[in-house]
Amino acid sequence: MNTLRQSGNGRILTVTVTVAVAGMLFSAGLAYADPETVAVRVTFVDPVEISGANALQFGSLDQNLADLESVTVAPGGAVIDPANRVQGGTQAAASMTVTATAGQAITIHVDSVVPGAGYSLTDFRCNYNSGTDSACDGAAYSATSVTSGTLFVGATLTGDGTSVAGVADGSFEVTVSYQ
Repeated sequence: MNTLRQSGNGRILTVTVTVAVAGMLFSAGLAYADPETVAVRVTFVDPVEISGANALQFGSLDQNLADLESVTVAPGGAVIDPANRVQGGTQAAASMTVTATAGQAITIHVDSVVPGAGYSLTDFRCNYNSGTDSACDGAAYSATSVTSGTLFVGATLTGDGTSVAGVADGSFEVTVSYQ
């Protein structure tokens, strides 16, 4: 609507734009997409549990384990001792029971390694439920879970040339999670 109005010494044209409910009048005729139904997928799983952990055992090693000499205990229990430093005792892979929802993909990872005095622990390998031996430090080991399975963990102990007679226990953490 245009209105004319007098102001002082001349005319000023004032334009008033009236925005009516025109948008409301035409909105009923606008095209819109039909609603789309989106599915929701959920899988409920049991919490992963690790129990009955038994130590990784290298047994009794010669205290003269030299710098860079190593002893490996594989997940299946095989011992590799090229310098003949194993003097006795029990050599065995660590073992534990993993309980998880059957059929789910899981990841197994070793970290937080704390070696004892005189050596380092590296090259951790895992074997879950009689599968294949695979690296599980750095790159995680992946498997398909069973209701309850046994996890074996082996590693390589490498001397640094400073070992002395006595107990030099270390530790590491094993984490199992769903993928």
